[in-house]
Amino acid sequence: MAESMQTTANEDVDVDVIVLSWNRVDDTIAAIQSAHDQAGISKRILIVDQGSDQENLAQLESFLRAVPEARLQKLGRNSGVAGGRNIASAMGRARYIVALDSDAVFADSQALARAVQQLDDHPNLCAIGFRIENFFTGQNDDTSWDYPAGRTPDQGFLTTRFIGAGHAIRRSVFEAVGAYDERLFFCGEELDLCYRMLNTGKRIAYAPEVAIRHKVSPEHRVFWGKGRFFYTVRNNLYTARKFGASLPRQALSAAAFFVKGWRNGIAREALRASLASIRMCRVFARSHEDKRYYQLSQETWDYIHSCEPTRSDSFVRKVARQFSMLPHQSSNGS
Repeated sequence: MAESMQTTANEDVDVDVIVLSWNRVDDTIAAIQSAHDQAGISKRILIVDQGSDQENLAQLESFLRAVPEARLQKLGRNSGVAGGRNIASAMGRARYIVALDSDAVFADSQALARAVQQLDDHPNLCAIGFRIENFFTGQNDDTSWDYPAGRTPDQGFLTTRFIGAGHAIRRSVFEAVGAYDERLFFCGEELDLCYRMLNTGKRIAYAPEVAIRHKVSPEHRVFWGKGRFFYTVRNNLYTARKFGASLPRQALSAAAFFVKGWRNGIAREALRASLASIRMCRVFARSHEDKRYYQLSQETWDYIHSCEPTRSDSFVRKVARQFSMLPHQSSNGS
């Protein structure tokens, strides 16, 4: 059963900063301290703990007693990234929601104020993605760069997505489209949300003037065989179907993912994920949730294609890309 700890906080705030906590208590405290140190803005810091060990949780609670604008919700379980962010967001009511990974900090004390100013100045934006720097090197975090080729981290641009490690969302749009799909649990939850928000007519921008520093070491490796590839494939197929992909196209996509899994020694994960996506699609189809924002307008599709030119590639070319090795894959495919 979830427990909460609340401290006195000003209810009239500009932004709710949300942080998900799961052990790594020193990093989490540093992230919260970074939010606490933000100047020139009224804020609330909303933390959801997803089952940290008691020793780590006690250390976190002790620290939060000195952070008056912080609130802590203790779940006692891992509800996933999507579920955790929904819970944290629902704890506040500020017009903007800023998500900060627990292993990241704001690059300077004015970052949050600049994020709020960006959204205040551009009412057509529903969200902005922050610049993400490697905490240890000070360089752009290439492992968190998920924008089309030709874009650079030094210049802002309109886009279809933000990176989860650091971003800001206009609450009114977030709530209107139904928040995150908690079935996704982990991986791809941002893009699913972004497409729905774009379908309201709002737009998303990458804003390099707002930066965070992400604690990713230069030796960072993604262990695709330990669950990540499963979630990548499952959630990709599930999300595509929700946005109208045909069954034949889904079958071809599943086959392409299987090829990629085979190339990387984890074909079984691709097969397991494809079957899981079918079950998720059936649950979604039978649900009574509002599905109108998944029916993307032609204007929304035109915007998506203008920001993501490779979406217009032939299916054969898209399948050919699946023959590549996964990035940062370890030598034994683990």
